[in-house]
Amino acid sequence: MAADNILDMRESLFDNPPVVPFVECPNCKQLLDFGAPNCPRCREEISPEYAAISAAVVYHNTQACSVANSISSFNAFIPLALVGGIGIDVLDWYISDSPQMTIGIVLWPLMPLLAIVVWYFRFGRFAIGDDEYLRARHEMKRSFLFWLVLFVVQLLLILLAVKPLLKT
Repeated sequence: MAADNILDMRESLFDNPPVVPFVECPNCKQLLDFGAPNCPRCREEISPEYAAISAAVVYHNTQACSVANSISSFNAFIPLALVGGIGIDVLDWYISDSPQMTIGIVLWPLMPLLAIVVWYFRFGRFAIGDDEYLRARHEMKRSFLFWLVLFVVQLLLILLAVKPLLKT
């Protein structure tokens, strides 16, 4: 069961999430079913050309926001990863006098960092994003910074552990 959850998490970070295409009304911005001839709220006529373009934009924005939300859900683990990583490092150095587990711990933040980089390659350069997309892009920048800081702290801890070993 745990392996299924890990597989589902990996698929949600790197695959396209299921999204139903909608069309945004050009007048009142209400989301409409694809193929609707006019908006039920404001009666704006929806041309097939506009509908195709709008559905593609809404589809892309929705995918980007969905994947960004999945990635940013890992942010809750940053304090745990920082405190736990430092604790494991100190314990590792105290018990073995050399960084054995520390090398593995430094790889911990690489999955979220990789997921964020993949998100930017897939969605980050989209120029016609809505407000929710812009918030998601900002959140990805913030998440990248947090995970990068954690990665650098762990690298510095390794450097502190290895430096005395190199002098001998």
